[in-house]
Amino acid sequence: CMIAPVVEQNARGRHVYLPEDMLLVRFRSGDDYTVQTMQKGHHWLDVPMNEVPLFIRRGHVIPLCRSAEYVDALDTTKLSLVGWLEVGCAITLYEDDGRTNDYRKGAYLKTKIAVKAGVKTVVTFTNEGSYETAVESMYLDMIHREKSPFYVQVDGKELPHFLHRRKFEEAESGWYYSQRLKSVQIKYPNPKKNHEVLVSFEQFDLIGM
Repeated sequence: CMIAPVVEQNARGRHVYLPEDMLLVRFRSGDDYTVQTMQKGHHWLDVPMNEVPLFIRRGHVIPLCRSAEYVDALDTTKLSLVGWLEVGCAITLYEDDGRTNDYRKGAYLKTKIAVKAGVKTVVTFTNEGSYETAVESMYLDMIHREKSPFYVQVDGKELPHFLHRRKFEEAESGWYYSQRLKSVQIKYPNPKKNHEVLVSFEQFDLIGM
């Protein structure tokens, strides 16, 4: 990803250069920025005063954890993944204890996270290594601008659907579709093994239900 803060006083935008495979999209909402293309790769970007533009490479998922002032204070018990469900992609997340050389003895964990986009979008988690992850809960924030899912499953087990944000936040697991952010928000306890998340965007018949 690339951050492009506005650094000039009272400026209402800035010039940016973006590689062709960078996606001009707001990090949190998925809305397009207003841009004026000057020449290949060069753009003028209109930016609100209270916002720092963040661009994400097309077909990519970003892992996040709660920020801290120093590394040992990072909260690694909750893993958040932010990305786009319309585009397939794959990344590898690496974990070890961060202090010793035990990773040389195999005490590490590589988790391949792959998104297969489609009517039934599948996110797979495949682990390699002997390190015991500290992640206890998973949180997926996946932008899908077209519509809300029909259902969400983790390893074939359907997660509860919440229509109210507060009830979703209080629950241990479930999913919620934010109309404002146009994103599917999914959370569940980390199985700590290979698993998959299925997000269905199939058409369904309300009369048949």
